[in-house]
Amino acid sequence: MRPVYAVDPDAAGGIDPEHEAMLWFHERLGNYMQTPIVVGDLAYFGFDNGVVTVFDWKSGERVAQQRLGRGASGFTASPVAAGGRIYFNGEDGDVHVIESGDELKEVAVNELGETLMATPAISDGVIYFRARRHLVAIGSGS
Repeated sequence: MRPVYAVDPDAAGGIDPEHEAMLWFHERLGNYMQTPIVVGDLAYFGFDNGVVTVFDWKSGERVAQQRLGRGASGFTASPVAAGGRIYFNGEDGDVHVIESGDELKEVAVNELGETLMATPAISDGVIYFRARRHLVAIGSGS
């Protein structure tokens, strides 16, 4: 079982599934290792089977779900976001880029050619990927 819980950020104290601060939960739709990312009112979950699921963060309604790439790779790293785009590292070395929004519109796939297991870092206009053998920096910086 992989539960996911959404709790009112202003809540305090011990909170169980029956507490009024529990906004919603899904018993089996949580991540194994990855942390979802929230952009606006949407939460993006990348799973170890290569599927990305988008939930309305306030209601828990599933608004989109799709397998990215060729379906042969999953996501170990957590997604990151910048500039209206969300980046999902595939273990196979492909970085899937989607536009934020309630449709999973993939705008690019960047093939880095090495295993990607770590969550990327973004700083000062540059996104950093720790691949199996290299640290890859993409962007112009300031």
